[in-house]
Amino acid sequence: MSGIETVRASVEKKLEALEHQAEALEAQLTQTREQVLERVEEGKRRLRDLVMSVRQELSDSPGVADQVKAELQSALDHLEVQLALGKAEARDAVDAQRDKIAQALRRFESSADRMLTDRAFQSGRLWDDLVERASRLEAEFEAVRHGWLDERGAQRQMLEATQQELLRRLRAYRDDLRVKRQMARARADTFEIDLREGLAQIKTAFQRLFE
Repeated sequence: MSGIETVRASVEKKLEALEHQAEALEAQLTQTREQVLERVEEGKRRLRDLVMSVRQELSDSPGVADQVKAELQSALDHLEVQLALGKAEARDAVDAQRDKIAQALRRFESSADRMLTDRAFQSGRLWDDLVERASRLEAEFEAVRHGWLDERGAQRQMLEATQQELLRRLRAYRDDLRVKRQMARARADTFEIDLREGLAQIKTAFQRLFE
């Protein structure tokens, strides 16, 4: 593995992604629909800003061949176009936008890992930041899918006790995750499995609220 793929495969980034998912699910329970959709838009803006930084760094790298630059710039252009699309409010539109962004991101990452070498392109923290911002945006999209309001206009019917219990579980999970991230270097694989299973249980309970 190399480049972005290596960053994504790190235990720290995997645990970070779980934190992003838990945070986004909590927002679904505590914020309005408009606020939740704005979180998606903010995620798109942050990732788009990072794409611009990657574009500039790539342009300023004398060790990268012009042909390589041209291909990667094309992939970045496509990704930026998807991130610049206006706010999607209908569920199908949100799903379509999510898929387009994910496909554009995969195209760039695959090309970058295949064509760039550490010697020719000093990425610094760019790949770490790219994976982090992409993870946050994906978590927001995923949470919107789990907690979408009934499109016929019916209000979400949720027992207060059930909502509060799920919030309690999410917050306890996040506290546990923070502790285990600090200890990750000692028993990383075990922690990741435990945390992934814990979040899966919470997601199942979350989905049942909207059935």
